[in-house]
Amino acid sequence: MRKKLAALLLCSLVTMPVLEARLRRISIGTNPVGTIYFVVGSGIAKLFTKELRVPARAVPHAGSSVYLALLDRGEITLGLNTSLDAALAYRGSAPYKRALDVEALARIFVMPYGYFVKARSGIETLADLKGKRVVVDLKGNASLAALNWAMLETAGLSKNDITPVAVGGIEQGVAAVTEGRADAAPIAMGIPLLRRAHAAIPGGVRVVALGPEATDEALHELAPGSRTHRLEPSSEYVGVSQTTMVSAFDTFINVGSHVDAEDAYLLVKTLHENWAGLQNDYPALRDLSADGLDPATNPHPYATGAVRYYKEAELWSEANDAQQAKVKR
Repeated sequence: MRKKLAALLLCSLVTMPVLEARLRRISIGTNPVGTIYFVVGSGIAKLFTKELRVPARAVPHAGSSVYLALLDRGEITLGLNTSLDAALAYRGSAPYKRALDVEALARIFVMPYGYFVKARSGIETLADLKGKRVVVDLKGNASLAALNWAMLETAGLSKNDITPVAVGGIEQGVAAVTEGRADAAPIAMGIPLLRRAHAAIPGGVRVVALGPEATDEALHELAPGSRTHRLEPSSEYVGVSQTTMVSAFDTFINVGSHVDAEDAYLLVKTLHENWAGLQNDYPALRDLSADGLDPATNPHPYATGAVRYYKEAELWSEANDAQQAKVKR
């Protein structure tokens, strides 16, 4: 009997996840406490702790531009980043002084993004922002400034047509509109912050559609990693009373080159196999199926271990191969 138990114990040790023999802890860089990135990052950390038996936690920062550099240096294990930030970081484009070693594990959700105004402001279109005070630069997330300008350009607006307003981040931009210090600010659609603004502003808010020159190609050229996105009126999206075209970008969970291929493989496998459970707990993930974690629209390459898993799960396509070759340095 003792020999049988010893054999079973030895077998269990041999078959334990490889991750336990490598990563001793997992830190996931996110945006500040209270943001959707922190909430989802905390949920993923909880999943990794449970399934992989490795201590994991979400580590909040001022913005995703900040912790991409930490990811590159191996000071954190993973990071939740927009496709916009990841594209600039991997290419070494401004504000990054050099190309960073960051790769994708998986896309985890799609974020619709656009400008909002006070519903009673008289502003109906982006073109109506001419001569107005418009939040453009977000110090906590440099890549969003490029997308903000790209959205304004779809209505033919340039820097000379508006009074640009710089703020620390999305939350400060919303406050600027709410308090009357700006006429329009960019916001991720459907997040609690916009709901609170809608409740606080007499008459509520209005989401303003992109201009007539909006195309996927035009947005991606000016803000790599972005595209157009149609919103339909629903209880989820306050300020949307009709079909409205806004921009969108993907959010990826990224990894630095210090994490080896076997660990990356197990991290992706764990995410994919437990995706339904994450969706039950976190509504932001519900629009994306488990088979949509590896879109062929990635602006930076997938990690080698992630590619291996997606191929084994029959989720990798010829389009993925083409995009991987296109974006890889």
